[in-house]
Amino acid sequence: MEEKNRNKFEIGDWVRLQSNKGEHIHGYVEKRPENKDVVQLRVIASDNEWLSGHSIQVKTNKIEKDHDFLEHSIGELEQLIDLALLTKDEAWFDSLVLKYKALKDEEKAQQSHYSSTTK
Repeated sequence: MEEKNRNKFEIGDWVRLQSNKGEHIHGYVEKRPENKDVVQLRVIASDNEWLSGHSIQVKTNKIEKDHDFLEHSIGELEQLIDLALLTKDEAWFDSLVLKYKALKDEEKAQQSHYSSTTK
């Protein structure tokens, strides 16, 4: 069961949790250490201001995906791509670039459709 839970989180997934002290924490999966039931999170927002901007390790059974952040804008993807480059995470980089290209293609198709309907 633990392995199944661990595998549902990928690098770049937005997640939320509540700490043992009741603090709400929001961030994204930054790293998945080998053979552990933990993930490393980059904390974006927290009731505990000290945590914001820092990385923490959390057991996978304590976190849940934040479905409000499943889609990224082009600007967000650009920032995440920069982060993937900085962390030298090739797999995450490749995944982000694919999403970026798909979003750009979708944007071009919408612009093309819009310009053809306004003539």
